[in-house]
Amino acid sequence: MAPFDELQVLWQNQPEAGGSHFDAAAAAGAFRHYGRRQDTINIAKSIALAAITVYSVASMRHRPLFLFAVTLILFSAVLALITEWRNQRAIASFDFSAPSVAFVRGAIARLQKQRNPFHTREFGILFGAVFLGYNLMVVASYGKWTVSQRVIGHAAAVFLPAMIYVFARWVRARRWETECRPLVERLTVLLDTLEERAR
Repeated sequence: MAPFDELQVLWQNQPEAGGSHFDAAAAAGAFRHYGRRQDTINIAKSIALAAITVYSVASMRHRPLFLFAVTLILFSAVLALITEWRNQRAIASFDFSAPSVAFVRGAIARLQKQRNPFHTREFGILFGAVFLGYNLMVVASYGKWTVSQRVIGHAAAVFLPAMIYVFARWVRARRWETECRPLVERLTVLLDTLEERAR
């Protein structure tokens, strides 16, 4: 029996919690649907970043330090978006013709990481660049501000990115529950079946 056919039989013979049956083709379709949804979200983010970039260059071209700070923040956002998009596309294109225990465990691990992708070293560097960018924006405004305003500005430049991070984690956790948890549950059932067969 071909690997894909074997996987399909496993899925078809394994009932879900509600007693209905599902197959490998349905699982692959669910992952493709996940990929299309992420593409739509990321395209919207890309359009927003492009619009902000055009506006920033047009309105701040005479303030080089301020423009550099905004560019640093936008560049960090673009790199984060590209990294995230690549990870999501890799998940969406899982090859279900290789139904090994290691493959399914790896797929579950990749999906679990989507709950909070912001704790990697790469994202840490990008967040550092965002903090630097916000503080450079404050420095660029020194000429118009008093000392107390500068202190408040730097405090806000630290507080605001931290709040954005907390909010982004909350949004990601909610999205994970609706987008990734059903996929993890499907794969967990398959993993249990494969491990049982391997005994």
